[in-house]
Amino acid sequence: MQGEATARRRLNPSQRKELLMKDAIAVFSRRGIGRAGHTEIAQLAGVSVATVFNYFNTREVLVDEVLDEVEDFLINLSVGALRQGNSAEETLNHCISTFINACHEQADYIKIWLEWSSSVREDTWPRYLKFQEHLLKLIEKQISYAINDGKLSAGLPAADRARWALGNAHMLVSMVFSPAGKDEAEIRALVSRGFSHILGVTTTEKVDG
Repeated sequence: MQGEATARRRLNPSQRKELLMKDAIAVFSRRGIGRAGHTEIAQLAGVSVATVFNYFNTREVLVDEVLDEVEDFLINLSVGALRQGNSAEETLNHCISTFINACHEQADYIKIWLEWSSSVREDTWPRYLKFQEHLLKLIEKQISYAINDGKLSAGLPAADRARWALGNAHMLVSMVFSPAGKDEAEIRALVSRGFSHILGVTTTEKVDG
């Protein structure tokens, strides 16, 4: 423990802030956007509260930077998921796997996203709506490409399908985190059927594990 504390004291400012952000994500996931604060982060990081304030001067700054981190994570996750696969079905399966894996491996980010997307707080909701539009435009663009290439059937406009797809992504991660959501194969199959119907995908194989 003494060696770890010494190593922490030797961190340069950017390294220190990176570690504090990691602890902040963990605290916000556990305590919630409205309740998480500098004191809990300091306790988890093993530093003084003053140190946390030195990097995040106010609670507003702290919340903004945590949400910046969550935004970047989700955008990168979505871009990586959407650019995989030669067919619409392969891309869909990869997207489902990507988000399920994120629920297991980066659960704190996903839990903050879930709370942020459903908490109509005047201090964070307008920002979420802007972020949501960014995600929707990203999804809509890929859906439009797939429709034009004949990979998705004609039907609903791409913008409508994007909204349904994002809603199903929320449902997917909620099911994974649910105490009843232990049968991952069942979750994959259920969500795959829903996405396939909404997006106009003709499936030929089971969703990959």
